[in-house]
Amino acid sequence: MQITSWKQRMMDTVCHDDEIAKMLKYPTSDALSRDALTEDEKLALVKDKIHGVTYVPKTVENQGSYITMGISGFIPQESWRQFSQRYVMGYLYFNILVDRSIMEMDEGYRQDLLLQRIYDLFQDSDFYGMGKIQEGNLVENWQQDNRFGGYTIMFRVIDYK
Repeated sequence: MQITSWKQRMMDTVCHDDEIAKMLKYPTSDALSRDALTEDEKLALVKDKIHGVTYVPKTVENQGSYITMGISGFIPQESWRQFSQRYVMGYLYFNILVDRSIMEMDEGYRQDLLLQRIYDLFQDSDFYGMGKIQEGNLVENWQQDNRFGGYTIMFRVIDYK
């Protein structure tokens, strides 16, 4: 397993998506109609708005949106030996958190639009070297006394060796 490499490639995909970058950078209702971010601005999102851990690792003082991620449960499934040499399964989690005061956008709710982009980028993907990624579960997520709301989307990662 190469968890660090997987996370870095996924964070790179997220920060380079123009729509996600705008929604994370601009806390305004017209975020999607604003100018595209520069390469440096997109990469800066990884330290500020996109995190490879399941929480926001700093105190939040301003209105904002965040995407955090976690990886867990990567284990070989022994019962599948009759079908392949080895079957590995694990879980990939994306937490989408939006300050409730900036949820409404001209195109809809910011957390819904971020969820749609994450789903579009990762559903049925096998680009990341960890296996095929397929949605497994979606739950609403509220944190910090309901100041931030959004979703946690879990993808199952399935790899036949």
